[in-house]
Amino acid sequence: MQLIGRNMSPFVRRTSIALKLLGLDYEQVELPTAEDTDKIAKINPVIRVPSMVLDGGETLLDSNAIIDHLLEVGDPEHRLLPASGADRRTVLRLAGIGHGIMEKAVSSAYERGRRPKEFIYDGWVKQVEGQVESGLAALNEAASNSDFLHGDHLTLADVNAVVAHDFVCTAEPYLMKNDPYPALSALAKRCGEQASFADTMFKPG
Repeated sequence: MQLIGRNMSPFVRRTSIALKLLGLDYEQVELPTAEDTDKIAKINPVIRVPSMVLDGGETLLDSNAIIDHLLEVGDPEHRLLPASGADRRTVLRLAGIGHGIMEKAVSSAYERGRRPKEFIYDGWVKQVEGQVESGLAALNEAASNSDFLHGDHLTLADVNAVVAHDFVCTAEPYLMKNDPYPALSALAKRCGEQASFADTMFKPG
């Protein structure tokens, strides 16, 4: 399998972590969307990452679709995502909060980092950053009573929460000043000691 994209993207990184946690063999092809549009377009017509090329040549697009496939083939015991019932719904809800934080944080970072300063829509940025903060607060509350967001072991909810936390720390550090989400930070620190998380942390060249 080939995973297309760099771990600078939180969506690529969450996919990389899932692959490592499941012990699946893969090659990561680190194509940046800004520079390698032609190469990515041959795999994904929307020119987005992550994308995945399976061993037989089939392509999967979007981190949710990719991780769904990875869980199908690599998690028969449903460790990362319970098979059914309230436990599954809870993990999906918490994972959805983490995924939403990633989306909003990327939007805010693009607005501040890509748009000329005189055209930045400050009101919209503040709204989006408020959504990021609200999501982080919800995950912090969920992390306050246990070593994991739900249950007695790491799930997809924890993966998304840690990736979201780490991305905001990198892309919008002013939102993390004075450690406003200590339980979530502690979860990120514990997970960061595992190779699946440490080895996928984006390191700027």
